[in-house]
Amino acid sequence: MGKIDLLVYNGNIITLDPQSPIARWLAIQDGKIVDIGYENEYKKYFPICIDTIDLKGRTMVPGFYDSHVHLVQTGLNILSLDLSHVKSIEEILKKIEEESKITPEGKFIRAIGLDELKIKEKRLPNRYELDQCAPNHPVWINRVEYHTSIVNSMALHMLKIPYNTDGIIRNENGTPSGVLTGRASAIVRKQILNKFSNRMRLKGVNKVLEIAIEKGITSLNAMEGGFTFHDKDAEFVYENMDNFPIDISLFYQTVNVNKVIEKKLSRIGGGIFIDGSFGSRTAALKEPYIDDSTTNGKLYFTQEDLNSFILKTYEKKLQISVHAIGERAIEQILTAHEYAQKIYPRKNHRNRIEHFELPTKEHINRAKNLGLIVSMQPSYEYFWGHKGQMYEKRLGEERRVKANPFKEILKQGLMIAAGSESDVTPLDPILGIYAAVNHPVKEHRIRPLDALKMFTIHGAYAVFEEDIKGSIEKGKYADLVILNEDPLKIDSTQIKNIKVLVTIKEGNILYETNLR
Repeated sequence: MGKIDLLVYNGNIITLDPQSPIARWLAIQDGKIVDIGYENEYKKYFPICIDTIDLKGRTMVPGFYDSHVHLVQTGLNILSLDLSHVKSIEEILKKIEEESKITPEGKFIRAIGLDELKIKEKRLPNRYELDQCAPNHPVWINRVEYHTSIVNSMALHMLKIPYNTDGIIRNENGTPSGVLTGRASAIVRKQILNKFSNRMRLKGVNKVLEIAIEKGITSLNAMEGGFTFHDKDAEFVYENMDNFPIDISLFYQTVNVNKVIEKKLSRIGGGIFIDGSFGSRTAALKEPYIDDSTTNGKLYFTQEDLNSFILKTYEKKLQISVHAIGERAIEQILTAHEYAQKIYPRKNHRNRIEHFELPTKEHINRAKNLGLIVSMQPSYEYFWGHKGQMYEKRLGEERRVKANPFKEILKQGLMIAAGSESDVTPLDPILGIYAAVNHPVKEHRIRPLDALKMFTIHGAYAVFEEDIKGSIEKGKYADLVILNEDPLKIDSTQIKNIKVLVTIKEGNILYETNLR
């Protein structure tokens, strides 16, 4: 057999292998698990092992998957002004004024993470307020979930948005307020993101991957490019993903099927937007928003155009994933899949719906019958799902309690792969597991084991990797995480406090605290 690279023993190893759910030790060679067991057989490897870890009873789980990350955007946002903790308009303006003092005149001030529901005034700033604190700089603020931009007058004039573009919010006198949603926001994002160099992208992405590794993530799905983002992001990941320290599965967010085929990619989509978001009131609902009865959101495709696009992905045997949040958007994408499957019946396609936040029971059943996978973000409930938070403010109590029904989805046999949509919510699978187990609505809560599967073996299955990753089994890659507590045994309210002690990728220790 030769030398064993790493021997891990004396632990509580949650394998997620139904045949042997718990192990006490494992041996790693050439990046893979070559032996695993429960008793003391590991002692035979001591004479031939290069390195060892005595777990001292601690818990090991498979390396985590994050199934929905905007990798490049998270990186660029790390390099931007963070407004996620501001408490008032005054504080926003003060932070931008301070940033203007260290930014060369004429250069963009880019700010991220703003959630007006968390500030005193419960509104977004307008262009004139931004003009006062940064008169010599173009300013661009991203709302927390990317679907709304706020710009000052200099930015508005520089960016040359066509006057009649949908999504330009106007004052009573008809002039643009500086708030942009939908198509107008996407046009602004595309122009600004085009200005960023790949050197800056690399700097940001490297910081993101450091955070991911510290949180136990060994594989992630990168949702890059497209209408709301920029194809430069997708091209950057495509050209560099083999050089990253963890595994990246690229979802190219384009409706250009030929483009992904030319690149020999097997999947397309991710953040192809069927609708928008609850926060920006652009998710496509059946009934109007509770706090704005003039709108029930938007659908960005006609049924005919969506049917045509989905059909082409079936024809070319691509794995397709799209963003659908509200009931009308979910209905539209299910109808498109039903249309495509009648013409090109496919088994084991593993096509996905990202978010799937407000499905009906009928939607869940139809998605299951279509063989779809849903890629969901449990942390949404932690940040937005409690009484008084964003879901209730936008949707009202009746719809708040229907959002993200994890238990019903799993009960009907529909698979959930979980992620963060970083940096809408943080890269943190432990927080995601906690949020799924402690859903604000009791009937939607799931077992810790099911939540763990969503961030491991289900994540692997959702990108056709369950034969090589996602569980701890002989022959699979040694992607592993050591925790200071057992998520299956600890009080469920304490799961979010569990710490990652060690992250191992293909047998290599990428992150380690004072374990040994």
